[in-house]
Amino acid sequence: MHLLSVALRTAAAILILCSSGAMFGQEKNPYLPTVFGLLKSRFEADTQQGKVRFNIPNARVGVKGSISPYFKYQFQADLNSEGKFSILDTYGTFVAGDFEVSLGQQLNRFDSELNRGPTNNYFASSSFIASYVGSYYSMADGTVSSGNFGARDIGVIAKYNNHTCVPINIQAGILNGAGINNPTWNKTVNFVARAWIDPGTALGGFGASANYYTGHTPFGERFTMAGGELRYVEGRWRIEGEYAGRWLTLSPTVCDRMDLAAVHAIYTQPVKDWGPIQFIAPMVRWDYANNLALVFGDSTIDHFNANRATGGITIGFAPRLLKCELRLNYEHYFLGNASEQVLADPRFHNKFMMELFLTF
Repeated sequence: MHLLSVALRTAAAILILCSSGAMFGQEKNPYLPTVFGLLKSRFEADTQQGKVRFNIPNARVGVKGSISPYFKYQFQADLNSEGKFSILDTYGTFVAGDFEVSLGQQLNRFDSELNRGPTNNYFASSSFIASYVGSYYSMADGTVSSGNFGARDIGVIAKYNNHTCVPINIQAGILNGAGINNPTWNKTVNFVARAWIDPGTALGGFGASANYYTGHTPFGERFTMAGGELRYVEGRWRIEGEYAGRWLTLSPTVCDRMDLAAVHAIYTQPVKDWGPIQFIAPMVRWDYANNLALVFGDSTIDHFNANRATGGITIGFAPRLLKCELRLNYEHYFLGNASEQVLADPRFHNKFMMELFLTF
């Protein structure tokens, strides 16, 4: 609690100082920092057990800016990630034309779903890809240890923003492979690479990407992720689909493979004379996980298949998505070969969610 109190006071001081500076001197100093943040407040109803709860999934604040035409930086913390304080971004970036090199703790840039995070997620909950593609486990002495690489790590990532007639953007980097806030000593590093074309460039409203990640888990096992994405963004429509596979080498003869996919479609309809409401956006999503591996307790690993259908409507109070909105989502799970432990886990229960989403 003491750490959280200090963090809150520090964040408040940064907000006051930076906001005041921006109000009185922004025109004179182009290198003043910008404060940004996110708040997600949620009501959830487990329709299978008849239970309800209120939750604060995220309360983030950050500062970003430039100190010269060649160097920029970003700091970000989550003050209340479901009750926990966490340092997220702490990195600096060297910029030279179309090239960028970022060093520090940052998004690992594997793919859109994993790196979308709560700030850029159109639904109340994350997709199966974002939740599980980075998961791993190790078995030793009759017990099971597990972890998840998540979306962030400490390392260096280089990026090339291609503005030619064939705008294939490329980025690649090396990372500790131990997750955030964990600067461990290692004999190896993990490698990540991504190549993509943005919608609205060479392919009209279509975009595509290829993603790759390889290295070792903190337990020493060989670990690989690979996948691809297709997007269509045109007018009021946004349709995105992604596949990701995870290969965990448990021994020279055993490889635990997991396949995940997600597809969502969003249609944004502006409205007039609806008071503060600027738009409504119906949206649907389908998730798939084949051979999903979850650890229960310290010795049980359950492998099962899962499908999830999510439908809902977003009510927007700003002109565009992902700014200020109320989300109404319903999730329905279809579980195959699932054990009693999985069926009893609230993570895989059908739910109704109402979420207030605010960014600045």
